[in-house]
Amino acid sequence: MKKINIIAAIVLIGVLGGYLYLSGNKGEMEGKVIKVGQISALSGFGSDVGQEERNGALLAVEYINKNGGVEGRKIEMISEDVSIDKLKVTSSAIQKLVNVDKVLAIVGPQWDDSASIAVPLSLDLKIPIISPNSSPQVEEKVSSPYFFGTFYSDEVGIKTILKFAKKKGYKRVAIVQPAGFGFWKYTSDLMKNHAKDYGVEIVSEEYGNDLANTDYKTLIAKAKQTKPDAVFGSYADLECLLIQQAKNQGLNVPLLSTESAGTPKALANCTGTLEGSLYYSTPGQDSKYAEFEKAYIARFGSKPLSPSAVTSYDAMLVTVEAMRKTVVSGRELSREGIMNEITKIKFTKGSSMPEIVFDKMGFVITKDDAFVLKGVRGGEFVEAK
Repeated sequence: MKKINIIAAIVLIGVLGGYLYLSGNKGEMEGKVIKVGQISALSGFGSDVGQEERNGALLAVEYINKNGGVEGRKIEMISEDVSIDKLKVTSSAIQKLVNVDKVLAIVGPQWDDSASIAVPLSLDLKIPIISPNSSPQVEEKVSSPYFFGTFYSDEVGIKTILKFAKKKGYKRVAIVQPAGFGFWKYTSDLMKNHAKDYGVEIVSEEYGNDLANTDYKTLIAKAKQTKPDAVFGSYADLECLLIQQAKNQGLNVPLLSTESAGTPKALANCTGTLEGSLYYSTPGQDSKYAEFEKAYIARFGSKPLSPSAVTSYDAMLVTVEAMRKTVVSGRELSREGIMNEITKIKFTKGSSMPEIVFDKMGFVITKDDAFVLKGVRGGEFVEAK
């Protein structure tokens, strides 16, 4: 009988010891922050967009921490500055975040050029990366289960442009792009691939080879020879220059563009020039976006101007929700576990679209009506009719 009591006592001590250890460990873990990296252009080319992406991600972190973090653990965001004119630092920025800062996931980077560098690194380092502003073309050479994208499908955006062209009777379209690589080439290829479905013929393709050179007169002259009804190109603050130079050379046709155009900077520089000349596709906005915009203005003092401000906000929310699901299920909070949860997530609390679900390549599934076509009327960007 005494032997049984001794064994029972030993078992009880072991159970109590284990309970006390787990309780203490839980309290210790609750006090530890979870580090998440963030990458975008904070200076240099594209910094106006990159800073908004950083703000969007930060707004999400502050919201998460205010509401209890991940089962009591706060999120700490560590940002790195990477832009097109600093592409060579993409790799070192990611390596630093993973190996030095010990982040469990990364939101970013911005645009396809740096994202294409991030894809193989996400695979090699086994680090979940969600880009708020890149396209599926970044995985053409290397595919990674650790890389995701929350930006709307540009293919849907291009189809929105083509629907508008068909409605307006623009049957002959010339492509004039600042560059022949990255996003510029990707959107041009989408335009070519779908043009015939809408009765549109691509009559000319002209590409610049130096982003610093904004003299498009030679490209415009070649396009003009084909007598297009409209010109297509993806621009960011450069649409004003393109239209002005085209008009100076007698090419008075509309410019069709993607969400990269239609910037406040371009509107401020040449409202009259853009009026009736620029038409661009951009993601539509619903009531959830209005709530995001209100919170963004309250925090940063101005409206978000780039669509990727909200997709960065949602990228951070999705990342943290994947962490929460991992913890709640009782599994170790690991990079692989986070990746697995992101892969199967159905997130309905975002602001960019009603439901965030990723396809087999890891990019958000976009509905056919996600984009609207806008133009300039009365000195403002309004939906085009």
